[in-house]
Amino acid sequence: MRLLYADKWLKAKRDVYEQHVPHMHISIIQLNNEKRIHKEIARIYEIAIKEKEDAVEYWHKRFANDITYMKKNIAVKREDLQNTITKCGELQQLFNLHAGEMNAWLTFKRERAARRAREERARISATLIQAWWRGVMVRRALGAFRYLRHRKPQTKVKKKN
Repeated sequence: MRLLYADKWLKAKRDVYEQHVPHMHISIIQLNNEKRIHKEIARIYEIAIKEKEDAVEYWHKRFANDITYMKKNIAVKREDLQNTITKCGELQQLFNLHAGEMNAWLTFKRERAARRAREERARISATLIQAWWRGVMVRRALGAFRYLRHRKPQTKVKKKN
């Protein structure tokens, strides 16, 4: 838009010089007015351009600051991630160690329960065998129960109803 305006302005200026206007004093006034208007418009454009350049400079600085801040944040996050990965690896090793210990403990518990069950069956079996043998010894008056051979059999006393 500015280029079109400048191009038309130059064409108008050329046309003014090329034309032979019969009223010289009107063209000089118009020429002076055009020059003044063009100077004011040029000054307005210069101010607008300066504002845009300042804004561009501001945004360049802000962009640079933001990029620097983001790079620092990324570095911190990267370091945190590395620390987390390291900690995760350590915890995984500890978990694996504890898993091995837990498996060993569960195996020990199963074996202990099986051993206790085996011992309980053996104790119950031994008790049954001992009871049977003691009954045999008492009925036949063997061993420590020999004194029962010489004892008189008890007579049964009938209860009165």
